Amino acid sequence: MKILLVGESSMLHNTLKKGLTERGHNVTLMSDGNDWHDSPRDIDLRRNMRWGKLSGLKVLWNIFSNLPKVCGNDIVQLHNYTFVPLLGGWNRIMFWFLKLTNKRIIKGCFADDPFLFERQAAGVPTYSDTYWNNKPQNMEANRQRIFEHTRPQFIRCWHDVAYNSDALVACLYEYWLCYNTPRFAKRLHYIPLPMEIPHESSARIKGMGRTIKVLVGIQPKRDYLKGAMRIASFVESVARRHPGKIEIKYVEGVPYDEYMHMLDEADVLVDQLYSYTPSMNSLAAMARGTVVIGGGENDYYNFIGEPKLRPIINVRPDISDSENEAMIERAFFTEGQLQRMSRQSIEFTRKYHDYRRVAEQYEKLYKALL
Repeated sequence: MKILLVGESSMLHNTLKKGLTERGHNVTLMSDGNDWHDSPRDIDLRRNMRWGKLSGLKVLWNIFSNLPKVCGNDIVQLHNYTFVPLLGGWNRIMFWFLKLTNKRIIKGCFADDPFLFERQAAGVPTYSDTYWNNKPQNMEANRQRIFEHTRPQFIRCWHDVAYNSDALVACLYEYWLCYNTPRFAKRLHYIPLPMEIPHESSARIKGMGRTIKVLVGIQPKRDYLKGAMRIASFVESVARRHPGKIEIKYVEGVPYDEYMHMLDEADVLVDQLYSYTPSMNSLAAMARGTVVIGGGENDYYNFIGEPKLRPIINVRPDISDSENEAMIERAFFTEGQLQRMSRQSIEFTRKYHDYRRVAEQYEKLYKALL
């Protein structure tokens, strides 16, 4: 198949491209590099703001100068309803152009969109970064973020893309929950995040030392989305009750390779308070045997049909701090528990998130659409 992947979210399309290419498909990736990630791409859509208002024209030029790759594909997969770094109206035009010049088009449910915020405001899922305990939360912190996606031109763009794509693919259970409505259920599919799993020799069982090494990745400008610092406060409280048993390391803005080395060395990673399921960051840690404090709801395990593996220390915003601390404390100091969760973390990522397995699932969907 000839496949065009448009846009990027945490290396999802880059990793998927590798899997699809290995399966013999001709894959082109067109994106702006996902902001500071500067992820690899075949067609560069990054706006060079030195061009000022003309930077958008440069993006359009890069698209239309690559028409043989942009048109005539069997499958076009968009990472979100806005997939080129232009205003909503231009994204609408590009959507219809891609739909008319290619066979099938898929909307990825991989990131924020107007419908996601609408569903979260209605309590789906039970908790999120904008809602818990039966009411909206974090509204002031999220005001600009929500505004960006709910302007009329972006709502119109979302409507065109969501209602006229041939299929919708959710990469997280919470995204699937939001879109599992009568409007979209027949076209909705869940396919897990793809990961390049480190070689078995790179993974080791954690929690074997005298102290438990906890890694906290700090993103101050995005912590209202993640809640890592609040989880860290739970861990600090547990550490005060167990002097000398827990070592906490805070890191910010380190290069990717250095961060991966830190994940290798850590016993535990503090990730996200508001998520139902593991993120890319969580999965990178889990593949290395590092136990994650983050999202691991039983509803999610049941949804994917997993009866046994429970590798994540599941914290949540809608319960008390003391309850979250108690879960962390049990996991840390119940004999053998961290080691069991470390083994299960490795097994879980290999079972569900290996990029080759995920690419095969996408391939089956693509073939079914053609």
